[in-house]
Amino acid sequence: MKRNVDLNEISDGRLYSANDMVKVECGDCAGCSACCQNMGTSVVLDPMDIWKMQRGTGRMLEKLLKKELELNVVDGIILPNLRMNGTREVCSFLNEEGRCSIHPYRPGICRLFPLGRYYEKNGFHYFLQIDECRKKSRGKMKVKKWLWIENLKTYETYKTVIQKYDSNMYVVPAYE
Repeated sequence: MKRNVDLNEISDGRLYSANDMVKVECGDCAGCSACCQNMGTSVVLDPMDIWKMQRGTGRMLEKLLKKELELNVVDGIILPNLRMNGTREVCSFLNEEGRCSIHPYRPGICRLFPLGRYYEKNGFHYFLQIDECRKKSRGKMKVKKWLWIENLKTYETYKTVIQKYDSNMYVVPAYE
């Protein structure tokens, strides 16, 4: 999802590649789960997320839509997102201990947090969102280790293609 903000207001001012070290390591979160609450419909899923969830849970999309996922309109397109439950809008995949029950196959946006992506013409860089994670004393870790994604280069190419598709979807060609 695109955000129209000044990068300097929400980040540490640096752009990172997959091999860079960045302060994201949070000691395994210790069940804080603050980033898994009050997200509304903002955790939009892409086809890769759905595929991984289906493989990991052993349930097809239709079953996931009954309890853990929902459909919403985003920029005029119907897309799946994580369902948030209760007054605190807690992710439907959080267990009683505040831990992610699908951690090995969690969505890409969850893997990314507290990083973001800054898209450029031929790809993207990562940036560290400040003030998003409650944990203030984080250790350094390589971006690619934090993301914990097999075939990261292929995944990054996939995300770039998806972003270009989304960007071009709303371009109306000029006619003479």
